[in-house]
Amino acid sequence: MIEIKKYSNRRLYNTQTSNYITLDDIVELIKTEKDFKVIDADTKANITSTILTQIILERETAGTNLMPEYFLKQIILFHENKKNADMFGFLTNIINPSNSNGFFKTGFPNFMDFNFFNLNAKEEKKKETQSKNIDELLNQIDKLKKEVEDIKTKN
Repeated sequence: MIEIKKYSNRRLYNTQTSNYITLDDIVELIKTEKDFKVIDADTKANITSTILTQIILERETAGTNLMPEYFLKQIILFHENKKNADMFGFLTNIINPSNSNGFFKTGFPNFMDFNFFNLNAKEEKKKETQSKNIDELLNQIDKLKKEVEDIKTKN
């Protein structure tokens, strides 16, 4: 794995090649499927996600809209609602359809029913359908009761 150090002067240093690199060089690493991580030189924290987000933001600023505004707003909401793990799991499933969760095993029709940003939507829809079915059954029982009463009054 290539380790890239980010210094406080915002420069990135590839420890494998002993050269300073740019964000475009990181994009090249991604294109060539090289495994890397970016470490803050001072704190030793893994800041790979931050650097990747910075690349996306620079592309967005340059006019290459990679993500719709609605999607970006939902990411913010996931973060604000402390549901980062849900978002991470969802995105992992989308990117890696062969993972053990079997996201795509149920078929494309179920995918179309899936609400990306409300992970409980399918369960809520199921409860709604059950409630409608119960109401329908109660109406049918009332009709049958009325028919039985009509039959009794005729006899």
